[in-house]
Amino acid sequence: MHAIIRVAAATFHEAWRKRFLNVILIFAVLIIAFSWSLAYLQPGAELKLLIDIGLGTIRFFGMLIAIFLGVRLISDEIDKRTIHTILTKPVTRAQFLLGKFFGSLATVFCNLALMGIAFYVVFLIKAPGFLSSMSSSEATGPGFSTDFIYANIAKAIFLTFVEMTVVTALAVMASTLFSWIMAATFSFFIYFVGQMADFFKTLASPARGTGFTGQIVFNTIYGILPHFEVFDMREAILKGTYVGWDVLSKHLGLGLIYATVIMLISFLAFMNREV
Repeated sequence: MHAIIRVAAATFHEAWRKRFLNVILIFAVLIIAFSWSLAYLQPGAELKLLIDIGLGTIRFFGMLIAIFLGVRLISDEIDKRTIHTILTKPVTRAQFLLGKFFGSLATVFCNLALMGIAFYVVFLIKAPGFLSSMSSSEATGPGFSTDFIYANIAKAIFLTFVEMTVVTALAVMASTLFSWIMAATFSFFIYFVGQMADFFKTLASPARGTGFTGQIVFNTIYGILPHFEVFDMREAILKGTYVGWDVLSKHLGLGLIYATVIMLISFLAFMNREV
């Protein structure tokens, strides 16, 4: 356990020295900070656009940070030849991989927290004015009271972190299989295809005239792909829908299962990789 913590702490501190990650974070915070001005592009629905832009920005840039950080974990150590020094100490490959994963996950968490704080500050300042500009029927509904929205936004950011846990695991797995460029390409591909996992389920429907072989193929793809769309709460918030803790628990469990399976694959790949 001590070895995992040491590797995780070193990974965390090293990540904050990477300029490209700092640039991504700064750019994301700037977009969130000025999202209130973009909200005026949709008169009468400024509050909804503010929420959509803010949470969308956190989710998108969180994904960029998770992937670009994760895919460099193994390749950077190999290129610098520091991996040999680390693994000759009393650090097993499993401890090294877990330490890298938890260190990068802690970095992603801190970045999401900073973006979330920036969004809450903007929302706290601008939401009352936008809420007053909504129609009376919308503004008085329970789904658009400020307390209700604050709670839903916190839940949305929490689910984004669960999603980024899966994305980080995916990037770590890719880094054990490919060079960092191929790993990044693979991670982006799986992430964006995973956003439309339900599409493959629709394709597998016999009602669409899909043959038996096609049903097997599409159902297999649907079953293998992480369903990243379930972690996006923006639509529920924009509709004023209450998202209960049972739903959060279900998605948390799903995310942990995805991350665990992906990390097991990472471990098997890393154990058989020549470094």
